[in-house]
This record gives sequence, structure tokens and C-alpha cells, in this order.
Amino acid sequence: MNWSVVILAAGVGKRMRSSIPKSLHQVAGKPMLTHVIDAVRKSSDGEVTVVVRPDQIESPDFRSAVGKGTKLVGQENQLGTADALSAASELALGSDRVLVLYADTPLIEPETVANLIQASEPAEVAIAFVTADPPPVGGLGRIVRDSNGTVARIVEEADADGSTLAITEVNSGWYAFSGEFLRKNLANIQPAPNGELYLTDLIEVAIDADCNIVTVPAKSPIEIIGVNTREQLALAEAELQARYRKHWMSNGVTLVDPATTYFGPDVEIEMDVVVHPNTHIRGNSVLREGCEVGPNSIVDSSEIGQSSEFVSSYADHAQVGANCEVGPFSRLRPGAVLSDDVHIGNYAEIKESNIGSGTKIGHFSYVGDSTIGANVNIGAGTVFVNYDGSKKNHTTVGDDVFIGSGSMLVAPLEIGDGALTGAGAVVTKNVEPGTTVFGVPARKQAGSGSSDRTSERS
Repeated sequence: MNWSVVILAAGVGKRMRSSIPKSLHQVAGKPMLTHVIDAVRKSSDGEVTVVVRPDQIESPDFRSAVGKGTKLVGQENQLGTADALSAASELALGSDRVLVLYADTPLIEPETVANLIQASEPAEVAIAFVTADPPPVGGLGRIVRDSNGTVARIVEEADADGSTLAITEVNSGWYAFSGEFLRKNLANIQPAPNGELYLTDLIEVAIDADCNIVTVPAKSPIEIIGVNTREQLALAEAELQARYRKHWMSNGVTLVDPATTYFGPDVEIEMDVVVHPNTHIRGNSVLREGCEVGPNSIVDSSEIGQSSEFVSSYADHAQVGANCEVGPFSRLRPGAVLSDDVHIGNYAEIKESNIGSGTKIGHFSYVGDSTIGANVNIGAGTVFVNYDGSKKNHTTVGDDVFIGSGSMLVAPLEIGDGALTGAGAVVTKNVEPGTTVFGVPARKQAGSGSSDRTSERS
């Protein structure tokens, strides 16, 4: 069976009071629109079309949110949900089945999408749609059923009398239509008094034509809420975080204070990880078995290795090996790669650098654009001077090097294995293996060489 998916995202979102399109507001670090697309991708291989305002078709933000393989079409005038679906008719309505969802429903569950698709697959079904009971928020249309339990009509809350308002089953607005039914009836929907065209009218059309309509219960009522205000945005965030916390604790992760621990939807966490309070794990981060992160840490699209400790620090597109110690109060910027058994103390910053195993960077140091060997000691206050005013330059430090406190390593620079720099040295020239240099500018110590390196460091 040939499926297509249409996601309606052209709403202005006036109640958000924002210059950002409503569907691009983020929940758990992702645009709401992206959450909906992700749920679809996990449940269907149908082609996805997103309906936006015409000026948003080439928007980099929308292109980023929808990802590859998703088409954008413009709705010229915002004249209701049926008009929005009509805007996608050339791309989507030729399919056997058409799934229609909304971009402002980030809590949608892949399981619910899959159930909706399955319920609509029998040939006799004209419309399948998702309902929830009880209503998670106000403003939703009530499902009125006849004595046989068949859907008789949908009554919008504003038009409902007291007995209808007492009905607790509500409409989500998520539909799966027969393509044939849509092609025959979509263009015939009549405008409401406000001039807009609504998909809910197709329910009445199907009932009048004695077509088969089925309903699917939402996995949880909360998942059908549409985000129209900042308050609802916060509600969606809280719900997603509750889901993530429950998931990770059920999979062997210790959250010392779950209420102050925050996750993105794409993180990976192994067993026996401990996450301390006030910690954010974002992006495509990976926490390996037995590591401890936090308190007061941010791990963004980074990996923390097995049995490592990452304390009150920030990792941004960085990689930390096994049995490392980082922090407190250090920052790993993009391109920082720590091998196993590395120690990074407090107030260190590392960027675009590979740090060899067993190396120690104790405190108050900046390491940028470098390759550092194994078992290197970098003293307090060391600065890798990587920028000459026009370009970044690289520093290479060999194995078993001792960098004295307060050293300035002016790139481009190579420091050979076993070399040593004196405290406060400004190193502007390459240092041969086993050599000791000191002073401003740094110069070789008389008699220094590989044969007496041990005495210089003892």
C-alpha cells in the first residue's frame, strides 16, 4: 500500500508572541516539527510533505528541521486545515492512504502513529483518526457517538451544549484518509462562517455517505496537545523530560535527582552511569558504562568514556576516553579528544586538540589546535598561543614532556619527546627531544639533552 504523510506547519502562532515560527520552537532541544517527523519516520516509510507559508520554503531553519527526504510546499493563504492539505495535493493526494498530522504536537508517540496507520489499512476504511479520553487540555472537539458506538459527529467545544461538553472523548486532529476518499471530497468542503475550510467537515461527509470511520485511542491523552502558548511549550518540555527520565532509570541509569536532570531525545546512555543534579545531556551524546557526570554539567553531542568522571564542566562536540577525570569548571570545545586516563583539572579549556593517554592538565590552562602525546604534564597557567592574528597554528607535543607553569607555547611549534620547559618560558622555536628550555624567549639550558632529562625533572 502506497502511503504519504502531510504535516501541517503553516500556522502563525500569534499566542506564542514570537518572531520564530511556532513549529520551530524547541522542546528537549529539537524543533516541535522535528519531533513529529521523527515519530513518523519510526512508524512509516511514506513520503513526508510539510506545508508551510510560501516564504518559509527556502528557510534554512525549516530545511534543517525537516531533514533530508522531506518536501516543503507553501500554503498561499491560511484558510484552515483543509486548505492546508489541499496545498499538498499534487505531492500527497495520489497515494492509497494519506496520514495528516500537525507540526505543533511534539508529544506524539511513534506507537500511536503506527496504530493509526494499521487501523486505516483495510480497504473499506475511509477515515481513521486518533481520540483521547479524558481531554488533556481545553478547546478540543467532542466525539459524539450513536447507540452502536459509531462516530456520529464531531462537535467543536465552542459550539457544544452542556450535555455535549460532558463528553470526555476528544478529537486529536490526527487523521489517516483513504486517498480515493480525499480525491473525491476534499475540494467540496464548504467554508465555515469565518471563511476557513476544516478537515473535521470530512467526518460529516463520510457519515452522510455511510463510509467506514474508525477511531484509535492515543497511547496517553497528554500526547495529543497542540502547543499554542509558552505555557503549553513548558508543559510539553516537562512531559518529554519525564518520559526520558523514566526510560533511562528503567535501563540501569542512576539519576541522583531526576527533577533537575535533562535529556535530549537522541542521547545514548549505557548501564551504571550516574548523572548528578543540574546536568543537561544534549544532542547525540553518549555516556559509556560506569561514568559519572555532574553535578552542574552540560554534555552536548559529546562522548564520556567508561568509568570517567566529568564534574561541573561543559563538553561541546568533544570526546572523553575511559578512566578520565575532568573538572570541576573546565570546558571541552569542539574537536577536543581525550585518550584514556587523562586528567583535566579545574578551569582548563581545550579546543581542537588530541590529548594522549596519561596526560595531565591540572588547572588554569588553554590548549588549542594541538596534538599532545602520552604522559605529558602541563603546568598551571600554560597557554597554547595558537592564533597569530590571521590564522590558527598547530602545536605538537611529544610523549613524556613536562611543560612548566606559566609557559607560553607560540605556534607553529614542535616539542620533542622528553623535553622540559621552565616556568614562565615563552617558547617560540621548536624544542628537540630531551631538551630543557627556559626564559623569554625560551633558550636551551646549557648541557641540556636527552642524557640528563631525568635530573632536570627530578
